[in-house]
Amino acid sequence: MKRYAALLLAGWLAVAATCWAEPLYEFGFNIRARMRMDSDRNANLLLYSHFGEYSDAHLALYGENRLNVYFAQKLQNFDRKIDPDDVEQAFIAYEGNGWRLQAGKMWAPFGQKMGERELIRGAMLSLPVWKRNTLEVALARNGSGRQNGVFCRFGSRVLGASVAAGENLGISQCAFRFIRGESYVPEFGRGYGLLLGVDTQQVAGITRWQVEAILARQGALPDTEFVIVEASLRLPAGLNPKFRAEGNLREREFRWMVSVQQAVGSGFALYPQVVFRKSDFQQANLEVRASF
Repeated sequence: MKRYAALLLAGWLAVAATCWAEPLYEFGFNIRARMRMDSDRNANLLLYSHFGEYSDAHLALYGENRLNVYFAQKLQNFDRKIDPDDVEQAFIAYEGNGWRLQAGKMWAPFGQKMGERELIRGAMLSLPVWKRNTLEVALARNGSGRQNGVFCRFGSRVLGASVAAGENLGISQCAFRFIRGESYVPEFGRGYGLLLGVDTQQVAGITRWQVEAILARQGALPDTEFVIVEASLRLPAGLNPKFRAEGNLREREFRWMVSVQQAVGSGFALYPQVVFRKSDFQQANLEVRASF
């Protein structure tokens, strides 16, 4: 925690000392709170989503010199074994003419973060390459037994391709969280060495489709393929029904969810969900999402 406080202080000084004016700042919260009830009628209140999204309190500083600082604190840490820090993100970024360089702790670039979601310590470079396509490359050094290597994604929000190569990839409880189940406990040094992925997002009328396919190879875990499909409708009055299905082809594991997201005010939404494992009911959630 102390090193992230030092990074935040150093970033503040770097932004403030090189600006003629006081840097702009933004402080807020992202809330992903849910009441979960499983098939045994056990109920829990959790401050993170079913897909590994944290609730956080965050502070962002924006300087006239294009230096930015971002710091986010987890409100509940479900991945303490692999990532014991209560800090979610803490990085300094420089915005160039269309490109971006940042260093610190951040989410790794891979797909649309529907399956492979990893917090890494290192550096990331984002470059505009062609039309609306962007190349993102990150070097991760998380330490012994954790995720180390290179992450890369090329594409846009519509279509992209990703690769990650290194060691212990995918061991975070954020990664592949829905298909693995919330009871999955990762082990140090038991991840993948290579991840290859393609992702797409298409909008047709009131429907939106997202598909992501990931090949996992060359690690202490068995080779496998993950497939993720999400379809949603945008209806009047802020109503947004969703269907999501994920599969682990080697394990023949399949989970799916039916949900409805209902906007109830500025920045607030209710998100009831019913989750099944194959044909068996697994759990029901009532999630509240808010950003302010």
